[in-house]
Order: sequence, then C-alpha cells, then structure tokens
Amino acid sequence: MPHPSSPTPGRHIVIVDSDPAAAMVTQHGLQCLLGAGVTATIAPSAGAAWLRCQREAIDLVIVDPAPHDCAAWALIKALRAHCPTIPVLILTAYDTVGLRARMQALGVWRYRAKPAMLQELKQDLCTVFEAV
Repeated sequence: MPHPSSPTPGRHIVIVDSDPAAAMVTQHGLQCLLGAGVTATIAPSAGAAWLRCQREAIDLVIVDPAPHDCAAWALIKALRAHCPTIPVLILTAYDTVGLRARMQALGVWRYRAKPAMLQELKQDLCTVFEAV
C-alpha cells in the first residue's frame, strides 16, 4: 500500500511550457521528487499536449500560459470543456492578478507562481492523485 504522502504509482503528468529549459527543470524536479511511479513528460506544444490527452491516460496537465500564447489558452479551455476530469495546474512565470482571475474563471485546479517550492508541488500532486 502506498504511503499516504506519496503519489499513487503509475500516474502520468504532461508539462506544457514555452520555455524548454523551464520545462526540463520542472520535469527533472518532479521526477526526482516523486520517483519512478510517476512519469512527467514534456509536450513540445499545446497541440501536442492536447493530442496526448486524447490518446493517453493523463492524470494532470501542468501549463505555463505566457501572456500572448493563444495555444496555451486554447488548450486550457479545451481541457476544461472536453476533458474535465483531467486537472490543470498552472505553474507560471507570468503571475498577475488578471491571470489568476482568468484561470479561476476557466476552472483550473491549482495555480502556482514560479518559482514554486517542489514540496508545495508534491503536496498538490498528492492531493490531485488521491482525487482521481
């Protein structure tokens, strides 16, 4: 039986970030923190993330919506409309009051500003994995 503070094994996280280096840092940090039971992969674009969500069992999508990245906004809207069981966590370097309000209106599951502490992210992930 998994430890209550550990994510359930076999979970798949998709990371969407227009900054490839930031995406790799997030991926590496999550993999180190969560271990082999959780797979964190980087989608090279919002469109690629959408296709993965249609074809694979995805447990969480982490998105960094840049202010003028229409594809990221479209992905978030499509996930909320067509895949409402997939939680969306916003992990953004562009934290503003307006962005927070817009994400709340879209029904994102959680919002974090970068730099986020990995322990906070681990707690978020354990919470979402317990719910799915």
